[in-house]
Amino acid sequence: MPMAGVLLAAPPGGAVSPVALGGIGAGIAALVLVNLLIAWSSRRKRRKVPAERLREELRGEIRNGAPNVRGHIRVNPARYPGISVGQAEALAAEEGFTRQTHGTKGMWLFLRRVSD
Repeated sequence: MPMAGVLLAAPPGGAVSPVALGGIGAGIAALVLVNLLIAWSSRRKRRKVPAERLREELRGEIRNGAPNVRGHIRVNPARYPGISVGQAEALAAEEGFTRQTHGTKGMWLFLRRVSD
């Protein structure tokens, strides 16, 4: 039984006031703006991290990361700004991994090399 005075749906006839739509739009715009500001702030803080520390974090993530079903260590390159693909491959090679280059969907996928 609905509570008196609480409208949970559009009024009869489907007419919604433009003021209500404007409020909803403003709320969504505010949430998007806050999300963008948080993302920008996080990225700015991350860029201030020294490159050597980022390389050590990447090395640790490759070494200690949990492999998925196919045995790949998935790494998000956005967490390591300033580290190129070549540098990431070199770090992975030092740890005994190789990088998959196709079908990665924007991620870095590292697979442990099989020793003969």
